[in-house]
Amino acid sequence: MKTDLFIAMAHSVELDSFLAVMELIEKCELQLKNKHPKAGILYAGIDVDHQLVLDKIYDKWPDLQLIGCTADGEFSSECDYVEDSLVLTLFVSEDINIISGFFDNTAIDPHNEYNLVLSEAVGRLGQTPKLCILLSDVLKINGETVMEQLTTLTEGNLPIVGGISADSWRFDECKQFFNNISSATISPFLLLAGKFDFSVGMDSGWEPIGEIGTVTKSEGNVLYEINHKPALEFYRDILGENTKPTLELPIALYDELGSFRFMRTTFENYDSDTGAVTYLGNVPMNYKVRITMVNRESILAGAKSSIDQAIRTFPPNESPVIALCFTCSARRVLLGTRTIEESQIVREKIGDRIKFSGFYTYGEFCPISTKLFNEFHNETFVTVLLG
Repeated sequence: MKTDLFIAMAHSVELDSFLAVMELIEKCELQLKNKHPKAGILYAGIDVDHQLVLDKIYDKWPDLQLIGCTADGEFSSECDYVEDSLVLTLFVSEDINIISGFFDNTAIDPHNEYNLVLSEAVGRLGQTPKLCILLSDVLKINGETVMEQLTTLTEGNLPIVGGISADSWRFDECKQFFNNISSATISPFLLLAGKFDFSVGMDSGWEPIGEIGTVTKSEGNVLYEINHKPALEFYRDILGENTKPTLELPIALYDELGSFRFMRTTFENYDSDTGAVTYLGNVPMNYKVRITMVNRESILAGAKSSIDQAIRTFPPNESPVIALCFTCSARRVLLGTRTIEESQIVREKIGDRIKFSGFYTYGEFCPISTKLFNEFHNETFVTVLLG
């Protein structure tokens, strides 16, 4: 369907936070002219003065529905991949309703918190939301649980996309943003409703190897046994006695019907005595599991596949206005000096007329495109087209 969605976007690599945010505002004003932005997303390096930046944006647009988070690297159509920068994306539309909200991750009764916040947000939206953009955390709270609770409350009918904030591999404290609030203990979101189209794409580039196992003992994100043997033995039976679970060797999880669901990775967090492995996401019981391997070329091929999926599933004869990208920090580490190629691939695939923005995450939210069933992913590249 035709939409009036207009995007203003600015990307600053200025190291001084005051100069950087003033640059964002000035560049966006030039693009907006007399248009008034309805909502926005801000990605920021971990060492930026986040409160200063948020205050200046809030002073300029006090009714802006703004969310954002810290990142492990940022990229956009205004500037390819860099670190410690600021990217501001503003949405202008009369056809699309967009409101922001946040969940308090410290709430004593999380279920009640999610229920109340969502009900209030939908009330302000004034109609049924078609899409949710969610940002959360894994250092202070399990962001996967936030997604699961939101999915349950909406009976699986609300597609959720987004990512987990990052702090440049310090694993100390990330920040999430809501309006002019910067906090380590909130999960902000945007709800979108009205006249617009969207599509999603997700891929990793990792290829499964070796035999298929079954998760026979797990608890949350800790995998104790595969085929009734310690999880470490599964790795070593396939790849040799000295094999360790690493970023380069994530596992692929498949449900009881054999359908791929998601990837799980670990920062070499395992127990040599028990053979248990701790991952950056839950590992359900009875799921099928395979070890996967990757190289730089296949990582980049995964990015291309993700974008192709989103383009292929976008409504025919319609054109997207923006691509929102969420890509795993582990991909950045493994790509090394070739990290910039991911953003170059986005530019090449979607063309110069479509703007894009993205950040490197500690985990990605994206529905499986064939079912629109929300999942939490590791080591993937997620593409969301809006128009």
